[in-house]
Amino acid sequence: MTTKVHQIGLIGTGGRGWGLAHILAQHSDRANVSAVVEPIESRRAAFRDEFSILANRCFETHEQLLSECSDLDGVVIATPVSSHVPIACDCLEAGVAVFLEKPMALDIAGARRIVATAEQTGVRLQVGFNLRYSPFFMKLKEIVAQGQLGRLLSVEWKEALSPSHWAEYCRHRTYNRRAALGSWLLEKCCHDMDIINWIVDSPCVRAASFGSRSHFNPRPDVPEHCSDDCPIADECIFSVDRLYGDQPPDASGQRRQMPHGCVYHCGSDLVDHQTALLEFANGVTVDFSLLPLTHRQARFMHICGTDATLRGTTANDELRVFPYLTGEEIVADPGATQGGHGGADPTIMPAFLDWLDDPSCRPKTTGPEGLEAMVVACGIDLAMRERRVVELDELRGEAPD
Repeated sequence: MTTKVHQIGLIGTGGRGWGLAHILAQHSDRANVSAVVEPIESRRAAFRDEFSILANRCFETHEQLLSECSDLDGVVIATPVSSHVPIACDCLEAGVAVFLEKPMALDIAGARRIVATAEQTGVRLQVGFNLRYSPFFMKLKEIVAQGQLGRLLSVEWKEALSPSHWAEYCRHRTYNRRAALGSWLLEKCCHDMDIINWIVDSPCVRAASFGSRSHFNPRPDVPEHCSDDCPIADECIFSVDRLYGDQPPDASGQRRQMPHGCVYHCGSDLVDHQTALLEFANGVTVDFSLLPLTHRQARFMHICGTDATLRGTTANDELRVFPYLTGEEIVADPGATQGGHGGADPTIMPAFLDWLDDPSCRPKTTGPEGLEAMVVACGIDLAMRERRVVELDELRGEAPD
């Protein structure tokens, strides 16, 4: 395998872009973040200073980047999802390998266009489903693949958010509208759809779903913005003072710029809870739920097979297997984790560099895996909106624009 110092361009300097750039900077013998695209001048300047990027390699648009930086080996796209399709396709058509943050696009047609462009150009496309690189989920996959549960029958899976995380979905203007995200489930749970696809190892064939925004709606008894004058300020778990206090902003400055509107008056049209029922081609059924609140943000799973049951939670990286024959509990240790997303973040960027070094080192999530997660997530939302069971081949048959 031939290694070199790859020239990488970072497109989008929000919190995720900063985080990925810092991971690449830890591998300076393999990667150099040598160019940046960011339309907001203050963020662009801060990123330039942090990563010592030359002024003539700092741009407002990705078109400028592709025009001026012919030496790029790859780009990391960490912009709002609504911009993914044109940026990713332009980079692929320019022959630049792409690491694309999830979800791929607002809709399946956009994702299919990106995948088709990657296939037509032969340029590498990795999708940022980092949970496949988390020790917890790698251990879970190993348990299932080794047959410790026998043949899979059913999966119960929940993702539940902390009050502070849910409050950001309410307050942040980039994240509280369907038009900006596609849907809450697509934005937040395309990770989960990918992991479930990976574990079940069979195409999902149909989906039903139920959900609504039933609680976080306008209240006449509270003001539109967080304040000490709010009659429920002392008991509100979403109070700005309670959640943030004097906490400084993150590297991108987003915490300081977060609007402090009331979670009940934010005007969001996202559902505040949703459940889906899925059936896979191999007969496995999945019950999935997305919830806005829990005492400790985590994913919870209960997987039943013909030989054993598994219970797990990311709250404490706990995986327990209960074989039916012996009845003796087996505790599976996923190992120590360091870094964001359950230890996945420090690994997913090196996987991109491995692929740049050697085309045979295919990462765990490329275009087809990203598209299939989109199909399941969008199928779930379609089922909820139209109140029907959706056959997912309806969506797989959609042609790109």
